[in-house]
Amino acid sequence: MSAEFRLLLVCTANICRSAMAEVIAGAMLQSAPLPMATASAGVRAMVGHPMAPHAVAALAKLGLDGRAHRARMLDRDLVRSADLLLTMEAAHVPVAVGLDPEAAPKTFTLPEFAALAAGAGGRRYRSDTVERARAIVQSAAVRRDRRRVLDVYDPYGGPPEGYDACAKTVGESLSHALGALLGPR
Repeated sequence: MSAEFRLLLVCTANICRSAMAEVIAGAMLQSAPLPMATASAGVRAMVGHPMAPHAVAALAKLGLDGRAHRARMLDRDLVRSADLLLTMEAAHVPVAVGLDPEAAPKTFTLPEFAALAAGAGGRRYRSDTVERARAIVQSAAVRRDRRRVLDVYDPYGGPPEGYDACAKTVGESLSHALGALLGPR
């Protein structure tokens, strides 16, 4: 097992939702006491493409810079190396699990995991450890209810306001998810 916790964010093309999520998560984790790495990929990635211009603009409004992002394809190695896969849609989950069936217990939609992880916060875990974060993922897998899976709206091709709303949703969900993984501060 790695000494750092690896978070993989997944969407369709890896130029909007998961790309924004990677940048937002990176900003949230800058001063985290837990060694955590973030990455993103797409199930049908536009490999090598930059982040969509409206996504870059939505991040800029938050004081973040997404201009360095380049899309990459989800593959078996990425799935296997991640401790937690957060997809933007329920339809992305079977693609990730298809690449590695052992990934099923660690693959969730972002809103689904945010809700489940928040519920695990009351349990007693050693604070600020990779083992704690992995235990939160295992606890969420046991408590999941696949009938209530939520997706993150895909703003691609829409107006700038859709990207802003998506960034807000992603930020709020990541705040809950990362807060649970990192423990009390």
